[in-house]
Amino acid sequence: MIGVVASIIGGLILKEYVMFIAPILFGLSLKNRDFGLVGYFLYIIYSSSKVVSGDVYTYEELMNALIFGFSGVLLLDDVLRREVRVRKPEIIPILFVLFGFVIPESFLAGGVLYFLMMKPDLKVALPVVGVILAFAIFKENLLGLGASGQAVVFGGFVLFTLTVAFLMREVKRVDMLR
Repeated sequence: MIGVVASIIGGLILKEYVMFIAPILFGLSLKNRDFGLVGYFLYIIYSSSKVVSGDVYTYEELMNALIFGFSGVLLLDDVLRREVRVRKPEIIPILFVLFGFVIPESFLAGGVLYFLMMKPDLKVALPVVGVILAFAIFKENLLGLGASGQAVVFGGFVLFTLTVAFLMREVKRVDMLR
């Protein structure tokens, strides 16, 4: 349930009230996971067009993009899990997310804390660290591109790291036809 709470608080912080339909998406996923995922897909495309992200090198625009990103990923986790109850490990991150209404950085701390509590593999952090390093190293080159150019570079880097991660995974052979 942290994703629904995060989307509502994120909508209040960003003043984007389209994010308030997160409970409807979650309810839709409870009825049918496929309908929930289709609804989530449409929601994330529409709401991302509303949350205008600018230059990632300005603090406020970066915070807006991170708040939107964290709330979207947390909502996807809720849509996929389809659990109505709040689990014990979610309580502390939810408190941080709720306190994010007062201090937006607390929202991000709650999201990071939730992801760390999931005990992710080290491979998961590599693309995130890679993006941060790429934006730090190529700052002078990326400043001139503006927001749309930075989005293209970010998207290309994400696709590259996802491809590398996909190629590095362990694949088990399965015979389809016997």
